[in-house]
Order: sequence, then structure tokens, then C-alpha cells
Amino acid sequence: MVIPKPPAFLKTRRAREVWRYIIRALAQAGFDYQSALLQIAMLADKVDTWRSHVDAIDLAGWRYDEDSNGGSLETDESRAERRARSEVLKDLDEGGLTVIAAGRVRAINNLLTGDLFAADPFAMLDNIGQSGALLPEEPPWRLTRAERKLWKDLQPLLAGSGFDFSTAGIALGLICAAIVDWLACKEWMEANKGRVFAIAKDTGRPYEVSASYNRPKIASQIRLMLKKNGMTVSACARNKLLSKGRVLSEELVELLNFINDRPD
Repeated sequence: MVIPKPPAFLKTRRAREVWRYIIRALAQAGFDYQSALLQIAMLADKVDTWRSHVDAIDLAGWRYDEDSNGGSLETDESRAERRARSEVLKDLDEGGLTVIAAGRVRAINNLLTGDLFAADPFAMLDNIGQSGALLPEEPPWRLTRAERKLWKDLQPLLAGSGFDFSTAGIALGLICAAIVDWLACKEWMEANKGRVFAIAKDTGRPYEVSASYNRPKIASQIRLMLKKNGMTVSACARNKLLSKGRVLSEELVELLNFINDRPD
């Protein structure tokens, strides 16, 4: 396949590799991305920015210093990485780069290329989702040691799902990075005798250390990413329906109900 030339603002090699990685995944999935090249380029730039923060944290070797009260002091780089990760996550659904979003695009494509006005407009989709899981290529960036271990651990867990993860490589990379972030909080607290609160020297009042405070926020982001990629029990059931075209959106359900109710 011929991959379009990336825009000039993608200056780094990694950004251009992400550009090619996304387009290759979308093309192999049979998705039409021609009008979405600017979105893909902006996403590639966001991924490059995010990974620059990951590299800086990995080079430093820690996310948390100790503050003057013996509590955890999160580094600026760590906070920047989490914000950048969140920005990448926001763009994945519109790009068809999560499992649930890809299933929706695939089902809509099948409706468009089939007979939408058949007696059973979903019948043509019954064979979708029956094959084994399709796993993505490894992301086009250097995984940290902890991320690589998680990436390898994920593969056998996903292999038996029967879902298509081929466009979800960036999403799975985000999940690995978020889990590393979540574990860093736990590791700091374990290394500091389970400390959750510290005492401010100037006021004598206790406050929650950042490692404890951040943990549920990171868990919330992980929970959202798992849901978007069919990796919770509820999302798994929804994805099985979605992969067969049974559930797409409220608007499409309304349209199909109208079609089925039309007079012959």
C-alpha cells in the first residue's frame, strides 16, 4: 500500500512512524481514512509529545520525590505525561482506534455496502466477530521495560477474546502506560511504609500524599480505556452485539426501526 506523505509539521521520526502505523492499521481494517488525514497527523503529534514525557520519566527513574514533610512530591514531568496521555485518549474513538469504535465503524461500513433496506438489515452482519482475536502490531515507539512486560502479558489475555484489536495498538499502549503510572503510586507508598497522609510542618495538619491522591484518578482513566476496548465484562457483551451490528447508536436504531415499520 502507498502511505500518504505526512504533513510538514510532523518533524520527528517518531511522529512520522506513528502516522504510518495508524494509516497502516486503518487500511488493513478496510476503513476509509482519506478525509481524516489531518486528524491522524494531529494525533501522531500528540503521541510524540506524550512519549517524550514518558522517555524523560524513564530516564529520571522516578515519578515521585519526597517533600519537606516526608510526603510524596510528584514531578512536573509525571503530571505532564498524564495530561498528554489523556489528550491522546480523547482522539482515539473518532479515529476508529479503540475496539468499540472500530466495531461501530465496521458495522456501519457493512450496512452501507449491503442492503440497508432488507427485511432484516442486520442479517448480513451475522458472520462478523466469529474469528479469533486479531492483535495489533507493537506500537511504533520505544516501550519502557515495565510497559513491555505489560504489553507481553496482555497478548495471551486478549488472544481468546475473538475480538479485533488490530486498530487498537495505541489504545493498548496507553493502557500499559497508565498501569505503570498506577503502580508507581503503589510502589511509593509501599516504600514509605504504606504512608497515605503526611503532616504539614507549618500548620500541623495532615494531608493526603500525592501518590495516594493520584491513584484513584489514574484508575478511573484505566477503567475508561478498558471499557472502550471491550475489556470489561459489560463492554465485552456490548462488543459482541456491536460486532454483529446489533447495537450501533440510538440514532441508527431509530432509523432501522423506521425502516422496518415502513409500509410495503
